[in-house]
Amino acid sequence: MEEFLIKARELAYSEIEKTSMPVKAHVDLSTEVGKKLAKDLGANIDVVEAGTLLMDCMIGQSLRENRQNEHVKMSLEKANELLENFSFSEQDKENIRHCIMEHHGVKKFYSLESEICCNADCYRFTSVEGFIFAVRYLRDMPFSDLIKLLETKENEKWNAISLDVVKEELAPQHQILSSVFKNLSN
Repeated sequence: MEEFLIKARELAYSEIEKTSMPVKAHVDLSTEVGKKLAKDLGANIDVVEAGTLLMDCMIGQSLRENRQNEHVKMSLEKANELLENFSFSEQDKENIRHCIMEHHGVKKFYSLESEICCNADCYRFTSVEGFIFAVRYLRDMPFSDLIKLLETKENEKWNAISLDVVKEELAPQHQILSSVFKNLSN
């Protein structure tokens, strides 16, 4: 699995280099949060790391091709190409696939690992740190468009949180960000 994680990170970072999306700091943030949550909750850390690295690996290309709504499918296809080259358990491979497929949230998660990936993804826009990374990266957008995008993403991700520990940690940051958006729209 160690070699797979190296290749997954190389793939994620190479796609970022090609397309400038997603924000590398966002990938690193969700990966580190995911690994911490996996450790704290007794989940498979390697599967979570793979899931967080690969869940948005093709979002840049999907945006360039005006197919953003297909980024999960495209990321899954790219992950499957990578998974074919490794011989670890089919159970772990299937779990990684579900981490990618379910990272926007579902009613019933396939596994604790896929739920952790979804929740780790929420830090990209619902934490102050993730918000600052996004503002820094997207600073060339027209201001009103930037605020609208960030407010939409923050609300979307807040509503995707399913783990109590994440909701508890991010609640104060969500309140701060909600206040910022409210004050900017006045």
